[in-house]
Amino acid sequence: MSTSPRKTAYHHGDLRRALVDAGRELVRDQGVAGLTLRAAAARAGVSAAAPYRHFPDKESLLAAVMAEGFRELAATMSEAEGARPLDRMHVIGQRYLAFADAEPALYRLMFGGTVPDRAAHPVLEAAESEAYAIMRTVIAEAIRAGDVHADSIDAVLLTMRCVMQGLAALIVDGQIPRERIPSAARAVMGVVDQGLLPR
Repeated sequence: MSTSPRKTAYHHGDLRRALVDAGRELVRDQGVAGLTLRAAAARAGVSAAAPYRHFPDKESLLAAVMAEGFRELAATMSEAEGARPLDRMHVIGQRYLAFADAEPALYRLMFGGTVPDRAAHPVLEAAESEAYAIMRTVIAEAIRAGDVHADSIDAVLLTMRCVMQGLAALIVDGQIPRERIPSAARAVMGVVDQGLLPR
């Protein structure tokens, strides 16, 4: 796909936004390897030196793109509705998988270990923490309501992460056909529920 310059929000003063948008497009079109500061500058239609005003290196731009992905994931999970906390946990799982299906390249970037030191990028660390805080809140509500039997919120959160990231990996790798995603999610959640429901 062409990386020729195009008009962006930068012409209205938002260089950082234009570069993050360009970086996200490059990840979507070419994968992580295709994202460089020079390529992002070209895609955004700015000089090769322009990105350095906001991003000292490639990892910083990758972290900003990842942070945007986590904010979007948090936003969709925060809208989860249900009559019981356990129902909301299920909806969160479905929203998570839908995000992975809709944004496979971005999902791979977010969970692929490309930026291993989250603490070096506070914006990314905060966005990722926000997403997991939403999950922790619903898990705590489910435990208090008696929907889930567990002594540790963290243990349930880790279980949810393992299950969702495992399913998502199968989805983005094409091992679960799109039409089977809802039924696969229900089947796996049903098995997990048996281990979490009160005895």
